Amino acid sequence: MRLHEPEALRAMPQGVASGLRDRIMEALDTVMDPELDESVAAMGFIESLSVEDRCAEVVFRLPTFWCSANFAFLMATDMRCAIERLPEIVSARIKLVDHFAARRINRGVAGGFGFAEVFSGEAETNLAEIRRAFLERALMGRQERLLRALVADRGIETALATTMAELGSLADADDPELRLPALRYLALRRHEAGGEDPMAPAFVDAAGAPVRPDGYVPHLRALRRVRGAAEANAEMCRLYLEARIASPAPGCEPENRQDEPDE
Repeated sequence: MRLHEPEALRAMPQGVASGLRDRIMEALDTVMDPELDESVAAMGFIESLSVEDRCAEVVFRLPTFWCSANFAFLMATDMRCAIERLPEIVSARIKLVDHFAARRINRGVAGGFGFAEVFSGEAETNLAEIRRAFLERALMGRQERLLRALVADRGIETALATTMAELGSLADADDPELRLPALRYLALRRHEAGGEDPMAPAFVDAAGAPVRPDGYVPHLRALRRVRGAAEANAEMCRLYLEARIASPAPGCEPENRQDEPDE
């Protein structure tokens, strides 16, 4: 998938843009929308990016003004961390715009505060719990893609007998139909129970139990529901974002937007 490249990024001086542009976009491509399991770069959430004196500023906009504050906070925090891992970057400022909680989120992320501190008295769920819940859904969605491809290639019993060691080999396979979904699934599966054991089963259900051949059909049906819901939400978000960009609310146009006042 070709990553969305903001105008400000394309306008960076050539000396800065060459190499650094790709590395920043690659870093942003590792940051996922927790609900959609799609990267903020691929979804087109990045509105602009600039770099000055090794300090990066990323401006991002979500599909609606009322997108969940906890998801926005997670993405902003992850973007800052991903960019600041780059040796060329000393610090990263992440700026959410056109969002009901933008000021609080931006200041919280810049100050290194936790979600519960920023939304004291309002946050009912710990962000770690939210992150964990959506990682589990992402794991199941990624498993569905790989499992269908592997069953088509090797049959149900052989596919379900795949071990973690064999999953690692699939991630190095020549066939992109297996390599790419294997890479994405392995990135999450290795952090689950048995993920470090080379002989552990590669394919487990939501409870961590191995998927058996006699349970394959209902398991696949459940996986399809998870992935189908995520894909439908992602498509809806793309349409909403396209509409926001094409017809911004008065005062929300990038050229007319006012910086937040310092307190």
